[in-house]
Amino acid sequence: MISENELERALIEAAKNPAAAPDFYRLLLESDLLVIGTAEGLENASEEFALSAGGKLNLVTGVKEGAQYLPVFSSMARMQEFVNQESKYLSIRGRDLLDITRGAPVILNPASEFGKELSAREILRLLDGLGAGIPHYNLEDEVPEALIETLSSVFSKRADVIAAWMIKVGFSEDVSQRHPLVGIELDAATGGDWPSLMKAIEDAAQAGVPGMVFDLHRVDRANPIALTQVLVNASPFFVRAPAASSLN
Repeated sequence: MISENELERALIEAAKNPAAAPDFYRLLLESDLLVIGTAEGLENASEEFALSAGGKLNLVTGVKEGAQYLPVFSSMARMQEFVNQESKYLSIRGRDLLDITRGAPVILNPASEFGKELSAREILRLLDGLGAGIPHYNLEDEVPEALIETLSSVFSKRADVIAAWMIKVGFSEDVSQRHPLVGIELDAATGGDWPSLMKAIEDAAQAGVPGMVFDLHRVDRANPIALTQVLVNASPFFVRAPAASSLN
């Protein structure tokens, strides 16, 4: 991908080096992002305008693996990779867009070589200033055994989960402020069923480790963005045993 602006250069750098993530997140909030849609009552606007208090946006969403998300773009080139017809779009500062759409999962540049998925929880942490620091982790930090047992029980019943890792991550040097990050690798051949897996994990966690805060990260070795490389350098707590074979 040829970078169109500073945000895209930061995105590529963060994908290669997790320590560069703070700069990417800062630029994500400060930069103007493109989103497909219109402002209510201003559908035919052709000049710059400010959204009035209480104004509403009508935004186009996408669906990935059964789950709805909001596609946003760092440049016109990235948006044109996603849409194949003329569409109305808005340019909004990243912080304002994420604040307006709080609670909506977002994918930045969903059709590009380098993209970034942001869960609703990650967005809230960014807006509250908790995601702008350097991500701190130590592969030697003790992870909760109860969570490992709960998740292992879920994964053992699913053929689409290949392996899983767990580390503690936080945006403070204080170890007590770090929480578990669970990396999950699904079967590359089938793609797995991420939405139903998240539901199964949520149900199991409510029963087995109620109140425990942890995040999920989908591990894609072919596109090692964010903390993927850090996770796979840890020892996996779950690895699916290879299918048994027989000789006839």
